[in-house]
Amino acid sequence: MPPIYVNTENTDVKDKMYNGLLAKEHAAAAEKKMQEVVVKTVGKDAGFTTSKPANPKGYSIKLKIAKLNSAGRETKCTMTGELLRYPKTYSVDGSGSTMVSTSFNGSAAATGMGKFAVIDLVEVITESMIKKAIPAMKMDINNW
Repeated sequence: MPPIYVNTENTDVKDKMYNGLLAKEHAAAAEKKMQEVVVKTVGKDAGFTTSKPANPKGYSIKLKIAKLNSAGRETKCTMTGELLRYPKTYSVDGSGSTMVSTSFNGSAAATGMGKFAVIDLVEVITESMIKKAIPAMKMDINNW
């Protein structure tokens, strides 16, 4: 069986894979960090690839900062995610993404504020979420 493809492309503004808008001026850095961590974490598992093959079959992992709060010297972040089959399926009703999981989330807190605290939290949460998604992808790949 070929490696399972994980789509990490984040250039479609209408269908962003990584959403860091709540990080305001740090949104682009947060989104870049999400993408880097997905590539790094998935790359550690021999059964996966982020290099798009000729006929890709795999998953897209959408990640979003759902809550971001800074108070005093502490920053708290909550992220949500969706695990979707890739490529999108096409039907009479149009195209769409087949959802594998939506109950995909993580939270963390750090001492500190600003860009570095946000990026550190995004990195830790993203890695944790991807590690949880890997077994789900391995189980689901044989179902389609």
